[in-house]
Amino acid sequence: MQKRDKRRLAIGAVITVLSAAGGYAGYWAMDRAGPLLSTHGNEIGGSFRLVSAAEGEVSDSNFRGRWMLVYFGYTHCPDEQCGATLRAMAGAMDLLGPKHRSVAPLFISVDPMRDTAEAMRAYTLRFGPRIFAMTGAPTMLKAVTAEYHAPYVRHEGKDGDYSMEPSPRIVIMSPEGRYAGTIQSDASAQDIADRLNGLMAAQ
Repeated sequence: MQKRDKRRLAIGAVITVLSAAGGYAGYWAMDRAGPLLSTHGNEIGGSFRLVSAAEGEVSDSNFRGRWMLVYFGYTHCPDEQCGATLRAMAGAMDLLGPKHRSVAPLFISVDPMRDTAEAMRAYTLRFGPRIFAMTGAPTMLKAVTAEYHAPYVRHEGKDGDYSMEPSPRIVIMSPEGRYAGTIQSDASAQDIADRLNGLMAAQ
């Protein structure tokens, strides 16, 4: 009986090690394979393939048919920056009423080393359930932030700490995946709602 238990423990340990190695290998491959992205002819914006905090892999095509509000930040960001922007985006959804169903507010973390799925879920839930959180391997993030003209800059701090640079603007993409404009990241909920209402009325 004792030998059987030891054997089970040994098998469990091997499975755990292989799973961890497989996860690392997958991340390594994703980071080095080179992103398959397209601007779709947009001056700003385009396709992406990232990892959602809730549903696994996600791409821009998952949001086709909805207006996308694309904001780049990270969970360790000062609350007066990223937190204020996400509160305004969430508040705009409330102001839009039923029309919020045609909008997808996206929070893309540029800090994948610290922003796990669990960390992103806990962070975005502070602002309600309507924010879609996602991140990706560094190579993919660099390509996506370049498409969306957002910074991908790491500032080194003391004792190994660091900070990332959040985007100064929110990029708006149309339901067809076309660039529709930007709005400053310090805009109010009312400003964002008014901009979206105008875009929807003009479509």
